[in-house]
Amino acid sequence: MKNKLLKHTFEKYIHLSVLIFVVLNLIFTRSFVGLEIFGFRLGEYVVLIGFLHLTFLSIKFLKYKKSSKYILFSYIYFYFLLQVLFTGAEFLNTYVYKAASFIGMISFYFIGLKFPQKYLYSNRLYKSLFLLIPTIYMFGSSKYPKFISDFFNQYSDKFEYIKASDVLMAVVIVVFIYNNSGKDNLIYIATFVFIPLFLPILLYLSRGSFVALLVFLIMEISALRKQLIINKVKTLIFTFVAVIIFIISTLNIYGNLSFEKNNPLMNEELKITQNQLLQENLEDLLNRRNYIGVIFSLYFDDGVLKSTDGTLNWRLDIWQDLLKDQNQKNKLIFGYGYNEILPVMADPSEPGRWGGDGLNENIHNYFLNIFARGGVALFLLFIFLHASFLTKWRERNKNLRLLNFIAPLLIASFFDVSMEGVQFPFNYYFFIGTFLAKKN
Repeated sequence: MKNKLLKHTFEKYIHLSVLIFVVLNLIFTRSFVGLEIFGFRLGEYVVLIGFLHLTFLSIKFLKYKKSSKYILFSYIYFYFLLQVLFTGAEFLNTYVYKAASFIGMISFYFIGLKFPQKYLYSNRLYKSLFLLIPTIYMFGSSKYPKFISDFFNQYSDKFEYIKASDVLMAVVIVVFIYNNSGKDNLIYIATFVFIPLFLPILLYLSRGSFVALLVFLIMEISALRKQLIINKVKTLIFTFVAVIIFIISTLNIYGNLSFEKNNPLMNEELKITQNQLLQENLEDLLNRRNYIGVIFSLYFDDGVLKSTDGTLNWRLDIWQDLLKDQNQKNKLIFGYGYNEILPVMADPSEPGRWGGDGLNENIHNYFLNIFARGGVALFLLFIFLHASFLTKWRERNKNLRLLNFIAPLLIASFFDVSMEGVQFPFNYYFFIGTFLAKKN
């Protein structure tokens, strides 16, 4: 009896700790996971836990081979182990796990899968998500309380304004949960208030995240079309409200309705971000506001795909050099592994790829990063993994609504380093787990 009570208490505090971590991770993002504890960052502990959990799951798979729910996770893990062995990497080399963090983070799907089943913490989590909207909006507008930035400057490895991809993540999570709640008023508020509120912020900060949120809005309206058509009057009223909110938010963020980037706080945030990423294209990024022109800016020059947009052209240059180098070195099938920085990012003839601080090593594409590290084999395993989430959802709910959550986030990750971090993939896999833990 005493042992059961202790176990119950222990599990209760574990789930409470997860709840607190999830909320803080959504609000403070990179600065939060950069908190240093005994010489290591919190994010490094999270990656370590992810790999240890993945090891446990893979052992469990070997022990109970009939359990198909672990199969893809185990195959990815075993493939990682084989890569480390055959490339001569050291298992105690911390860079190996940094480069392969996108693998370790997949295990948090199971944390999310088990989370709602005990102590009703998922209900508490969902109720607290409403508070994220004003908080994320304020932080996304670069209005950060000084005492919080001072705290992270002192105790974290870096203080960073909330990135566009993390704003997108929070909005998509909240809206997806409320739009699947079955509560009519919440659905209208989430779709016609929350999304229009955040569109100007993402338009200001990131094209990729803006397009992703726009895609999410279209997909949600499509999924809700029957309900919206039935309630025509209510839909018309909320559509008008959505337009008003978008205009007010645009004025708040831009200071005008011509989408000229004159917000000094957010321009400072863009400067910080771009100095870390691509200093030479800063002025071009700050001045650009023609998003239609950017989409159609692609052209070929001597067989090389280029863009008149400086930032996109920088990415295209890296991606094509990466594929060319992989092909020349016969790395298309099994990839480079995890021993060192990808060669395309360590090219001394291309110092602009290192960023303003000389520390950038990311190629800014989730799918190509997988392909570069693990080749075709690992790339296909991850495609099957994401597809398996949709399959499980369809088996439970007889639809593909989960695609509305997955697609926008993966679109954003196609142009960003979000999945190579900690906070973004943790939220992605954890919430997919919580969604799949509940039927309907």
